[in-house]
Amino acid sequence: MHYALERALADQDVRMTGKEFAEFGARLRIEHEGQVLDVTFIKRDGDELVFKLPSGYNVRFSFKTVKMVEILEESHGNSKHAMEVATIGSGPRKISLLSTGGTISSKVDYATGAVKPTEDISFILDSIRDIKEKITLKANIIDSILSENMKPDNWIRTGRLVSRALDEEDAVVLLHGTDTMSYTASALAFMFEKQRGPIILTGSQRSSDRPSSDAFENIEASVRFSMEQIGEVGICMHASISDGRSTLIRGVRARKMHTTRRDAFRAIESGELGSIIDRKVLLSREIKEPDEETIFSDKLDQAAGIYYFNPLSNEDDLESFSKKKKAVVIMATGLGHVADRLLPKIRELTDEGKHFVITSQCLYGRVDLEVYASGRKLLAAGAVPLENMLPETALAKSMYVLAHHPDEFEKWMTKNLRGEISERSLLGGEL
Repeated sequence: MHYALERALADQDVRMTGKEFAEFGARLRIEHEGQVLDVTFIKRDGDELVFKLPSGYNVRFSFKTVKMVEILEESHGNSKHAMEVATIGSGPRKISLLSTGGTISSKVDYATGAVKPTEDISFILDSIRDIKEKITLKANIIDSILSENMKPDNWIRTGRLVSRALDEEDAVVLLHGTDTMSYTASALAFMFEKQRGPIILTGSQRSSDRPSSDAFENIEASVRFSMEQIGEVGICMHASISDGRSTLIRGVRARKMHTTRRDAFRAIESGELGSIIDRKVLLSREIKEPDEETIFSDKLDQAAGIYYFNPLSNEDDLESFSKKKKAVVIMATGLGHVADRLLPKIRELTDEGKHFVITSQCLYGRVDLEVYASGRKLLAAGAVPLENMLPETALAKSMYVLAHHPDEFEKWMTKNLRGEISERSLLGGEL
């Protein structure tokens, strides 16, 4: 125990200054204006001490008004090694929590004001202490990067580690940045042909040391979902801007629809797999149950890409984009349209063995190339419509199909493998 903390406990009348009060992440019992609070120490900010309450909200107190009562748990420190051995609970449900980085496992660098990944996420595990008698959770950092830096090689490595975890544990919670979470979720969904337990991705819109961070509730909700009999890859995030309700969305039907809101993720043309309201889990009838075994394949062909059609698109830039690609996902307009000027090039490249699949920039609604003449021309040029599959899902699926069924690409791309094509279209509402 640090000398400063020993001194605080020995002399309750000594009010500690910020630097010697505690280390980041220490769980403390303090007294403030006659009220005893259990808190997590975050930082000193000038003459104020910043603590996180069990609710997830931050509070600021003048250090002159705070007394140390008891150290509940010292900080685990900032070393990666300390995090690798973090275990919570001793219950029967075994859960592996793997962190790849992202905002949810980041802190603000107060020297620069920027959010940066950290190698110690132990302090955010406080959110699941109330169910620790039901679970044994092992936490490990496998990457420490922001999600825009995730590549297919990261997906493969993550998938291997998730597969290994499912061999020993009942479920996996994967901490991930929100910006490209739907890409990773889709890739994992296809790589896991069968899974004997849930794989739940979660993230946060605000780092865990910011006021009203969503990190704590998202982790708690993900752990609660991972205690259920689920055999899918899902994304768990806030269902509203307020606390108290979380949603589980099928990984291949999820999309981030807002840059900053806590309820940024939507199930596009698909219902929720489940929800949590006031810590009670409700699951959809459509949810897939676990398989008896896990079958994982780490083969992905990276010769694929997404081409966003726009009024400046021409044959030359389509040809340049497609040069090293075997499959191109075209985000077309409306029902699936591109300009007539691109059709000869699509036909030429298709005849050379390249694949062009069509999704819509609209996101809601289905691609239908039979309605307008331009759509029928696109069909005649060899393009393949993908109904209401999301573009990022189509990209991940094309990489999987190229690696596993290259000679039957069209057949497997239009076959519904993981619920990536919803059976019915739902009206989408605004955020």
